[in-house]
Amino acid sequence: MEQTSWFDFVEKERDPVYGELQKLTDDNRKVCIAPFTITKNRFSLIEIESDGIHDCVSTLEQCYQYLCEYSK
Repeated sequence: MEQTSWFDFVEKERDPVYGELQKLTDDNRKVCIAPFTITKNRFSLIEIESDGIHDCVSTLEQCYQYLCEYSK
């Protein structure tokens, strides 16, 4: 049986993690969501970094899904 989160049942816009990700802009290129540092690079790709992790996704949605999968 897989554990679910309250945010699996409500709009992701109410999830504080998603709210932090929405702060990524051309003017604000970095947010920290422990244990990750998430950076929007000059090519508008989103880099996800932590100890031993350096992944890249192309959309905010993919980044959010990545973080949700990590937390399960």
